[in-house]
Amino acid sequence: MSFRDDWIGSRRLFILRLLVEVDGEANESNIWRAVQQGGFTRDSRDDVRGDLDHLREMGCISEHWFGTLRVARITTPRGEDAAHGRIEVAGVERSRWDR
Repeated sequence: MSFRDDWIGSRRLFILRLLVEVDGEANESNIWRAVQQGGFTRDSRDDVRGDLDHLREMGCISEHWFGTLRVARITTPRGEDAAHGRIEVAGVERSRWDR
């Protein structure tokens, strides 16, 4: 694994943890702002969009569209299990979160 792959995996885990903390769902813009404030300042909106696509493909989130507004919702149990480190998901850092 490369440093870039590790970085992406960490950012995806950050998104899952964020969704747990905000009662399971958030829109794409709020997720991107949180990612920026969470220390991933060099990452673009397109990076976050790609992460959301990946997390959806891995069964960790579902998404709903309201016109052009994309809302991501963490899935139960897979997304929550990944956020808490109970399972491994390809492309997502293994969580050591003890909550």
